[in-house]
Amino acid sequence: MQQLLSLFHPDQISIRHETRIAYSRDASRIHGECLAVVWPETIEDMIRLIGWAAETGNDLVPRGAGTGLCGGATPQNSVVIDSARLRQIGSIDIPANKIVVEAGVPLDLLNRHLKPFELFFPVIPGSHRSATIGGMIATNAAGLHAVRYGRIDEWVAEATLIDGKGIIHHLSAGDRGGIAGWEGITGMIVQAALHLTEIPQQRSLTLLCFDDLKGMLEEVAHLKANPSLSALEYINPQAAALVGWAAKHTLLAEFHSMDGKVEATIDMAAIWRARESLSARLTLAGFPISEDPQILPEAQESTLDWLAIQGIPVFGHLGVGIIHPRFLQGDPRILELYHRVSASGGQISGEHGMGLKKRQWASLAMKVKAQALKTQFDPQGVFNRGKLC
Repeated sequence: MQQLLSLFHPDQISIRHETRIAYSRDASRIHGECLAVVWPETIEDMIRLIGWAAETGNDLVPRGAGTGLCGGATPQNSVVIDSARLRQIGSIDIPANKIVVEAGVPLDLLNRHLKPFELFFPVIPGSHRSATIGGMIATNAAGLHAVRYGRIDEWVAEATLIDGKGIIHHLSAGDRGGIAGWEGITGMIVQAALHLTEIPQQRSLTLLCFDDLKGMLEEVAHLKANPSLSALEYINPQAAALVGWAAKHTLLAEFHSMDGKVEATIDMAAIWRARESLSARLTLAGFPISEDPQILPEAQESTLDWLAIQGIPVFGHLGVGIIHPRFLQGDPRILELYHRVSASGGQISGEHGMGLKKRQWASLAMKVKAQALKTQFDPQGVFNRGKLC
């Protein structure tokens, strides 16, 4: 560690016990061992750090806001790279609706910066208050408006990646597959050029309640046919009761039009606050473990019915098939859920990533692709060893 300490200004690195404890896990609750924390401020800082790691055989773990739920930023006798000081926001290219930002920029900070220009970055995960652009790219984030705007890889024009050899890559839209969704195993994202879109001039929403799943899913198909649909969220009876709504299968449909029944901004904001409070409420109610399967349409009725019968609270982005069942720590039904989702052709991770938590569930195709990317970008295994698969 003395050699590492000599490479950085004292306020850019810490080996203090309390710092290492704080960085020993992310929001997954999976504990690891942190050797040191480094806060790089420039690309040159990153290249020095990578050179040290390659020479000494140490593992580097990129970290954004630490909001990951699968241990992607949990160190395993590793040095953690905190992107918090990579927060530069470039000027907006108004004609092209594009902006260049550094990886540590939090999403909400970016959107506050864009608001006076009547633009926004529309990929908005539940952790948007603190989630960073780099972390969102690493997990290929989807989120609350994915039914309209898709995933973040569709909005990244170019990304700058420093790989495990210290080589700088400027990956364009055509070759960004080496970073989006690969959870830091190929290197450290330091900068990205992002496409932007205009803030919608019209917004409205509707809350719909159903006694049976079949009728609700028929309405889902009807709503998805509306071209102005911008969000389609599901809350099951157990979760709806926690926010004071009727204990029924509930849909929150938002439109970029006046097709919804609720038009007042203050009322829409209150409904969204209730929906976004669900994660914290469920944690306080004793359900801290969040899953994120992506379920095919033909399997949604049977899966949601099984979860309701089991008394498992659920919410999520049903417009794209991603749901968030909540469990107690160590609940054996988590593995049963994985088996059910896999058997029906779905994915056990729709947006949280695989990390340490789900790596044993990675498909053969994912393992082959990950190994090819590792060979290309990080043959010495400098970055995020043992993650993803």
